[in-house]
Amino acid sequence: MHHAHIDKFAYQDSPIHRLDARAKLAVTLIATLLIVALPRFSPDLAFYTWLGPFVLLVLGRIPIQFVAKHILWALPFILVLALTSLWYDRTETTILFGPFQWHSTMGWLKCLTLTAKFVGSMLALTALICTTRFSDLLMVLQRWHVPEILVIQLGFLYRYIFVLIDKAHHTKQARTLRTLKRLPTKQELRIGAAMIGSVLVQSLDTSTHITQAMQARGFTGQWHSPRQFHIKPADWLFMAIATLYIGLLLHLGSMY
Repeated sequence: MHHAHIDKFAYQDSPIHRLDARAKLAVTLIATLLIVALPRFSPDLAFYTWLGPFVLLVLGRIPIQFVAKHILWALPFILVLALTSLWYDRTETTILFGPFQWHSTMGWLKCLTLTAKFVGSMLALTALICTTRFSDLLMVLQRWHVPEILVIQLGFLYRYIFVLIDKAHHTKQARTLRTLKRLPTKQELRIGAAMIGSVLVQSLDTSTHITQAMQARGFTGQWHSPRQFHIKPADWLFMAIATLYIGLLLHLGSMY
């Protein structure tokens, strides 16, 4: 497989990578819920919600370009929703950012709020995925008694979505190599539909082989990992700092 996995940096070694997966997952979930639940936002508050995940990414030696690229891929979907706020609420308001202020509308403030919350949440989740092995996250979910079917689905999705992407890439590449000139749009659509059908049939056939292979190896629906989870002093320090950071966000959120 030639494409980059989103967790390809999870196998590095850094102080953040060595933290217990349970501590990182719990802090990330709480921080993300807090960011989403904050009723009012401002540029000041957005800066502080981005600061914590950004520090984790820097300490974990995760390239910022890699993080920015993945956020930009998903950003258009939230912008479609955020930009609609500009037409629904034209009430005048003042936006503050440190010593600066400017007059705008509530529509613009809501647009900035949705975008800032999305970026903050993505930074936190990317910091978690890029510093924690996905198998460890599955083990944590399993220990937290998350429904087994959900854990299995997440494991299969992560493990085999790249197989499907590869099959689609090979099908597209074969089509490109056999194309001498651009066909009419109607014919291109017909060929595209046939290619999608071919990939679907191949994926069903591959899933059958994968199921047989896993059953032959005794898979029972339980995920196993050779890594042992132990709460160390560094984990307690991380959770203490995270608690202070979350408390700061709550305090700042109550001021707006």
